[in-house]
Amino acid sequence: MPQTVTQPESTSGDWRSLCSTRRIDPAEVEMVASRYIAYRTYMKAHGGGLPLAGWFRFYRQEKASESGDQTGGVVGGCSATGEAIEQNVLTDPQGFLEILRLQLETLHST
Repeated sequence: MPQTVTQPESTSGDWRSLCSTRRIDPAEVEMVASRYIAYRTYMKAHGGGLPLAGWFRFYRQEKASESGDQTGGVVGGCSATGEAIEQNVLTDPQGFLEILRLQLETLHST
């Protein structure tokens, strides 16, 4: 009887599944991951740099300062301002960071 080898589910599928479960846009995760990778690449040549959790805390503060939340927001989530898309970096930072870690691990394992 031939043996079948089952491959473990890919980590890529895991982080995408988690995005779906937590209602986090995978495109947003990929965009933030690319920014972190660019930061680490730049800092490698200059020494130092923040680990992911520290960088993410700073990134989140920057995103919050750019959002309309500090000035009362925009009326009705206007798509022209980008407010129609929920920014999970701000609304679920712990969940977002967990998924971001998984996504970055996927990139480093390939």
